[in-house]
Amino acid sequence: MLHRFIITSITLLLTSFFITTIVIESALAAPNTIDIQSKDKKSTNDDLIVISNINLQNIEKTGFLRVVGFINAQEFSKDIPLSNISNSTQKLSVKFIADRENEIVSAKSPDEFFVCAYHIKNKQDSIHNFDCNEGDIKSTTGPTKASLFKPLSQVFQKSIDYYNLYGKNKITSFSSLTNGTIGSNAIANPTEDINLANQEKVKVKVIVPLEDKKDTKKIKVMAMLKGQIQSEVVDVQKEFDKIGGYTIERVFAFDRDTDIGKIQPGDRFHACVSGEGLKPPEGSECEKRIIKDLDKVNSLAAR
Repeated sequence: MLHRFIITSITLLLTSFFITTIVIESALAAPNTIDIQSKDKKSTNDDLIVISNINLQNIEKTGFLRVVGFINAQEFSKDIPLSNISNSTQKLSVKFIADRENEIVSAKSPDEFFVCAYHIKNKQDSIHNFDCNEGDIKSTTGPTKASLFKPLSQVFQKSIDYYNLYGKNKITSFSSLTNGTIGSNAIANPTEDINLANQEKVKVKVIVPLEDKKDTKKIKVMAMLKGQIQSEVVDVQKEFDKIGGYTIERVFAFDRDTDIGKIQPGDRFHACVSGEGLKPPEGSECEKRIIKDLDKVNSLAAR
């Protein structure tokens, strides 16, 4: 009788131990989840969801993550302190919550979007470790997934390679301009329009050809550079009358010295345009490129 009691007690203890272990391991393995609403969100029951699973395996838990995005003509930006995240956490799930419909466009597959994450440990770093994912909306009723910091991602590597190969020489040239002298880039490109009073701005031109969409009424044009977002809503028909053509352009000037560090050659920028009149096939279109010049306009066609 005593023997049976001892066996039963040991079995119960082992069962309790294994259940506790499984619960603890599940809690550690489960990703933290952070919800981010768009700055312009208005509806409470008409959500468009993009979930970004951020791999933290190679991310030191110091500083913060800045996550940004542009989804269905809506802008996102949030800083996430890494000190609040357990060292054992391997994945962070960020839920971007947008309106399915707004004054610019109503979401539909395969509308394009992008999300990015920057790991800021030291503002003085030349180019922060970052990753971006540009994709298509898969569903307007269920979540679309977009991973960041996957082990095989080459986004950051392409930027740092360009900076190491070409960036330092371009910075030297740009610095000579800010000191009131003419840099080598300016000599090689004497026709470039360089405003010496505005040297600490890095300019991005977003080009939106609309020859095939002449009936479009309204669009939103956006540029994102080093975690900073700028945008403008354009009355398309008035713009056509003003320019006498069907290609809309917008130049966005970013302060080179941002709140997370200086913009460098090699930093990646995104350009997007959204509008109901752009359909079919897509109501939002996005493209990306890296900054190559600090003293010239960096141009990109968004569609």
